[in-house]
Amino acid sequence: MKAEKKEEKEEEELYVMSPEEEAKLVKLAEYIITSWDVAVDRIEVIQGGQMALVWKIHTPNGPVCLKRIHRPEKKALFSINAQNYLAEKGGRVPGIIRNKNDMLFTKQGPFLFVLYDWIEGGVFDLAVDPDLEVVMKGLAEFHLWSEGYHPPEGIPVFKKLGRWPNHYIKRCQQMESWKLIAQSTPDNPFSQLYIQEIDYFIKQGRETLERLMNSKYVPWIEQQSANPTLCHQDYGAGNTVLGQDGKIWVIDLDTVSYDLPIRDLRKMIIPLLDTTGEWDEARFQLMMNAYESVNPLTDEQKEVMYIDMLFPYEMYDIAREKFVRKTDMLPEELAQAFEYERIKEAHLNSMIKSGQ
Repeated sequence: MKAEKKEEKEEEELYVMSPEEEAKLVKLAEYIITSWDVAVDRIEVIQGGQMALVWKIHTPNGPVCLKRIHRPEKKALFSINAQNYLAEKGGRVPGIIRNKNDMLFTKQGPFLFVLYDWIEGGVFDLAVDPDLEVVMKGLAEFHLWSEGYHPPEGIPVFKKLGRWPNHYIKRCQQMESWKLIAQSTPDNPFSQLYIQEIDYFIKQGRETLERLMNSKYVPWIEQQSANPTLCHQDYGAGNTVLGQDGKIWVIDLDTVSYDLPIRDLRKMIIPLLDTTGEWDEARFQLMMNAYESVNPLTDEQKEVMYIDMLFPYEMYDIAREKFVRKTDMLPEELAQAFEYERIKEAHLNSMIKSGQ
């Protein structure tokens, strides 16, 4: 189910530009790059057809990466300065090359353009255990690198720290509202199954909120407020590179925000386990052990993570694809999501009860 959705997303991203479109993007890059003291040999369009544009600028000293950030300026400034902080601290993220005015970006119209070091390397295969271990250790390192980052004065803070309860409430309300959409198409098998099963998961979502608020979530938030951690928010194989130095590099930090580090962990672990129709305990432990070998979590912190994992995120995503994005989803996909959520719930509750 998740693999199919990933393939669809990748197909959407493989936008084929016409020669005219590519020529226009090259011209744009030729104009923007004059803001930097860079000798250009050749410009290659890496990503086009979207708001976020990426060019590989070939220079006599090797390639660099020019990117048009597809984020509101306030959020972009937070992430740009965060990446610069991490790079200067020695974190393995692409360094930012300052322009002729000694600034981290160049503004053209409503967009910010940033020039980065180009990281050459290979990709990770998360289906292979050694690769998965390296990627999980890289996530732990990223969280440790990020400690101490505070944006410069005047740059708005972008955070999701402490906002999980609002996210739960909003998602439960959406799942309720989708019942009305499903009821408007009663002959649709997907809608029939949704109406039949969804009340259980809405109840589960509300119970998860109650359990979260009775856990150590709030004290942890208060503790993090003074020295927050950056979460990548989109960490995975697509945003990591096996560098030529043999080490993992983290790229595409556009969505970073303050949050508990277990948010990134949950976003990595839960989708990767949603592949076989059963709970893969060995794979779960491999991911946790790899992460904790670099950045250990307390039992109380892991309990907060297990509680958050109880929320029916995967089922919610399937329903959202159907009712919001109007994707033609099969009832079998929804049935698989319901099954996975129940399997996941049983195992997580067992771990919470045993204090693992």
